[in-house]
Amino acid sequence: MKYNICGKILKTFGLKGEVKVLNSSDFNRFVKNKELYYLENGVYKELKIKEVKDGSSLIVSFYGYDDINKVLPLIGYDLYAKREKEDLKDNEYYYSDLIGKDVYNEDGVLRAKVKDVRELPQGKYLLCVKDGKNKLIPFNEHFIKDVLDDRIIIMEIEGLL
Repeated sequence: MKYNICGKILKTFGLKGEVKVLNSSDFNRFVKNKELYYLENGVYKELKIKEVKDGSSLIVSFYGYDDINKVLPLIGYDLYAKREKEDLKDNEYYYSDLIGKDVYNEDGVLRAKVKDVRELPQGKYLLCVKDGKNKLIPFNEHFIKDVLDDRIIIMEIEGLL
């Protein structure tokens, strides 16, 4: 089973076991009775959401954690959700699936490797490494021709890399 990071427990909120959570997911992962997980010593441990209050940040409570002393050990942990294929539409990808892929041009020449995915005001970009230097490739239909299991094929124009 694969898991995707969806948030981070920032700090406690009040005395009844509620925590402030930074939501880092494009999907609505924070709903009542949804299972989330945190990774402790290499093992995913389950948390079931009891209640969510939306505001400037999320205030979340979990079943079985009804006291500040029970949630204190959770502070700083990343939260994960089980990966579900139906979350994605055509031409949508998990960032974690793109990172590490080799980037080839249409002629089959290896050009770079994806290091990260960045969201900028102009759109989404692949941060790629070529000859030890970082390069940005726009992640849109004009530059990305195909995303395969083992590689990304780009339409390379002069000056792109």
